[in-house]
Amino acid sequence: MIKTGVVVCGPDGNYGPLALLSGTFEQKCARAAEMGFDGIELMVRDPAELDWAAVKATVDGAGLGVPQIVTGELFGADGLCLATSDEELRRRAEERTRAVIDLAACLGAMVNIGRLRGQLRFVGQVADPWGLAVEHLRGVIEYASGRGVRIAIEPLNRYETDFVFSAADGVRLIKDLGYDNVGLMLDFFHMNIEDASIEEGLRVSAARLWHIHIADSNRLYPGAGHIDFDSIFATLADIGSQGYISGEMQPLPDPDAAAVKTIEFLRCRLA
Repeated sequence: MIKTGVVVCGPDGNYGPLALLSGTFEQKCARAAEMGFDGIELMVRDPAELDWAAVKATVDGAGLGVPQIVTGELFGADGLCLATSDEELRRRAEERTRAVIDLAACLGAMVNIGRLRGQLRFVGQVADPWGLAVEHLRGVIEYASGRGVRIAIEPLNRYETDFVFSAADGVRLIKDLGYDNVGLMLDFFHMNIEDASIEEGLRVSAARLWHIHIADSNRLYPGAGHIDFDSIFATLADIGSQGYISGEMQPLPDPDAAAVKTIEFLRCRLA
């Protein structure tokens, strides 16, 4: 069964450019539940700034799940990344990522790794930049494995990274990492740019597809662009997709209206 989710900023501030819902964290949780979402996906920067027990109590009190912790702003706002030749930067990135993993263990969530993974150009002039990037990622993957936390690798478009663009690239990275707690999180916005066929990308990654982000071709709410969602949802049904589909998009015309448009769209497709 596919569940519905929405990406929101955590209680530590409104810093995520693709997060939805307005108000305090408590209000966001209440609104998500009222709209009919099954869960909220937390965009965080530093778990040390959060009261974990209060976060869990708020989410549980609203009757919501937490499918995933989103880490994009560890890179976007704080400049942290895991694949880099800067040893001090990598140390700080690993330390922060371990804290996110611990928070995820507390909330029963996965951890998303997209921009946080870094880039091949960041590792410098080496013979095998892909292999070195894999080695840099393995430390946090192993840490997560020891805490029972799953890691969802997110392929990104060419304008945001220089490796792992497509679903097939993500499958390759999972294989090279060699851990059972690593799967894929696919985002339809990125797939529309990088995968020759979104439907084929879903089929290629079906065995390790754990989570989905939905937005349209223009990164607005689904239905505002030109992605063929009828075909995509038919494919999801055909491969027996499970887990969550969460809205992550530009908060337009405003954060609440975009969330309403998303849940209405998902209800029609998942009914």
